[in-house]
Amino acid sequence: MKITKVECLVASRSTPETPGAGNSMFVVTHTDEGITGIGESYGVGPDLATKEWVGYFADQIIGHDPTRIEYLWALMYQGARFPPGSSGLAALSGIDQSLWDITARSYDIPVYDLLGGRYRDRIRGYLDVQLGDSDGSGLNAMRSTVREAINGAGYTAFKINPLPNDWRDLPWLKAVDAGVELVGALRDAAGPDAEIGMDAHAAVFEPGRLLELANAHIVNTPMFMEEPLRMENRHAMGELRKKMPYALATGECLYTKFEFSELFRAGAADIIQPEVCIVGGMTEMRKIAADAEAHDISVAPHNPMGPLATTVNLHFDAAIPNFLIQEMRPFTDVELSFVKSSPVVKDGHHVIPTGPGWGIDLDVDAIAERPFESNWYRGDRKLSDGAVAYI
Repeated sequence: MKITKVECLVASRSTPETPGAGNSMFVVTHTDEGITGIGESYGVGPDLATKEWVGYFADQIIGHDPTRIEYLWALMYQGARFPPGSSGLAALSGIDQSLWDITARSYDIPVYDLLGGRYRDRIRGYLDVQLGDSDGSGLNAMRSTVREAINGAGYTAFKINPLPNDWRDLPWLKAVDAGVELVGALRDAAGPDAEIGMDAHAAVFEPGRLLELANAHIVNTPMFMEEPLRMENRHAMGELRKKMPYALATGECLYTKFEFSELFRAGAADIIQPEVCIVGGMTEMRKIAADAEAHDISVAPHNPMGPLATTVNLHFDAAIPNFLIQEMRPFTDVELSFVKSSPVVKDGHHVIPTGPGWGIDLDVDAIAERPFESNWYRGDRKLSDGAVAYI
């Protein structure tokens, strides 16, 4: 079996109600035996750059056996002049996923069987409820979302920002108090037995202030604090972890086993959150998880993505011993239109996929109907003095 073509399909998610919503990017790899594999790349902003990277890598792997996944990963990663950055790793991740899909489909088995088989029978998930503002309407909307998630899909875990959206406009201690109230409202809505994670989005620059925030939230009995500091400074993250009153989680912005190894050496995480659509694909995810297991660190994969990427994560979650919990958010109607099926949540757990490969297929016609419109931008985040703020 040989690879004959590798495509990157870029589909706009923007609608009149959500302009600038970014793009979904899929990789489709074709073979001379008619077996096709699919994967998803992360949208890091300049999405057409990722598409160019897919073409660059395709030139190196067309004509090769797609089941030689490790060989092809090395060929792509080491074939560039410098180690790829975010756009390159997003492209490599999507291609790598498609190779796992092809290989599993060629054996007529799920991908998790290639990873050693199912370690568990279902996948616990938590729901993002990043609704933000601490005014009455925002709190009521958040409470409604949480109650619907509990009554509908049986969710038992949630994640929210530990600070309100307008925290940069408030004095620091008032921002902390508002954040405690916000998370407390989630606790009231979810009940005493629910687990709550908090995502600081690497927006607080000073470790000392972050520790103040973490200590203030002890009253809300959080499961973890995610991305408390900028991910570039692994040493500071390690020093903070020594003082954290509960688990520290990080890793969504790190690439490959090499950067995660630095994180482990710095003692900078209790929980890691690798992103399969940018970390280097399934090939790197499993290596990172094995290294984490040797350091007594659990894995809660990052996933603000659509149905395909979520399904890829579920195969990973099903097979690794040190999996903790899977991030999840509601899919948009646009995202659901890109696939022919989507993951199912029951009693707060994802049902493990069945069928060969990932067990999910793209609707290529629907994707073609939503061509690229624009790049994604995070938007202005400024401090009260006009300075550009950290994310």
